Amino acid sequence: MYRHILASIDGSELSLRAGARAIALAGALNARLSAVMVCPTFQQLADKGYFPPTMDVDRGLWEQGIAGRARAILGRLEAQAAAEGVICGTILVVDDDPYHSIIGAAQANGCDLIVMGSHGYGRVKQWFLGSQTTQVLSHSTIPVLVFR
Repeated sequence: MYRHILASIDGSELSLRAGARAIALAGALNARLSAVMVCPTFQQLADKGYFPPTMDVDRGLWEQGIAGRARAILGRLEAQAAAEGVICGTILVVDDDPYHSIIGAAQANGCDLIVMGSHGYGRVKQWFLGSQTTQVLSHSTIPVLVFR
């Protein structure tokens, strides 16, 4: 069956529940788990208007903050997996193309299943960023298990 599962996490409640399900599945199958979190670049958010022109945002501090938040989320999932006896590695990617990075992480790590939530962001963010789950489903040659 599946030997190496990739769980895509974006920090949303649904993605964290999907991550917990991926841990349970990996444990049941005696499979390894990798968790990936793709963070948008500073420039993408600036271009999309998340930082108004009048707002002075320090790029370096923003990048440290978002990377720290992502590492904390991935670290909690890694600890949860360890508590369940599942070997779990983490991958942090900063990229403007999340679905491509998710598929790339799965391929680069020899994963044979991608697990993710049916949606992550709220409606406003999803309108800006699009549905990454739909993109992964459309472009992946690796099976994708979607949790609702």
